[in-house]
Amino acid sequence: MIEKSSQQEQTAARDSVIRGNDIHNEVRQIVVDALKNGQMEPGHIKEVLQAVVNGSFAGVANSEPEVKKVLQQTVKGMDDALSQVAQASSLAIEEAADNVEKFTDHDLKRALNDLNDLEKLFFEALSEVAKGGQEITFSTLSDIVQHLQQSSTSVGRTVTDTSSHLTDFLSSKGKNIHLADVAKSTGASVASVASGMLAGIAESLSPEEKK
Repeated sequence: MIEKSSQQEQTAARDSVIRGNDIHNEVRQIVVDALKNGQMEPGHIKEVLQAVVNGSFAGVANSEPEVKKVLQQTVKGMDDALSQVAQASSLAIEEAADNVEKFTDHDLKRALNDLNDLEKLFFEALSEVAKGGQEITFSTLSDIVQHLQQSSTSVGRTVTDTSSHLTDFLSSKGKNIHLADVAKSTGASVASVASGMLAGIAESLSPEEKK
């Protein structure tokens, strides 16, 4: 069930589909706007993604060709937004590695785990919406997820590139951080830094890309 805090994203996605002008880029912006104000924790990211998908369904006519077209654009918009999230997370990890007074190796490890799980989180969000929807929802979303898993996603490619870079960067700082399951940190959150980075990345888009 969608939390009340994500109703705004659901409504915005529905309105974007109803307008039908530029669903891909509008969805990308909806996701970025929802995450750039200090809420880039995995649970919130998944909640936003699911709200956007449900909003898209609410705005589309109940015909299979139309549903497929709208969902493909919606998913592409979310994928591109998550690619920006991955970029912001990478920059935040670099900044945190230089701020030893505020961030620990535990914080870095948790942030690296979250970064590397971003594509998995994307697929989980889509699959959970599919399972909870009607037959047309399940069929269409399942096909899209299967296609993405067999090809590639923008966020997956970005995570691969940034993870490779971060391994070298952290090694140069004398930090050999290995991925593992870690408990949530009670200290300063790298995700909060990443939210600020995400806002900057979003603002750096050229006017043509924002259209």
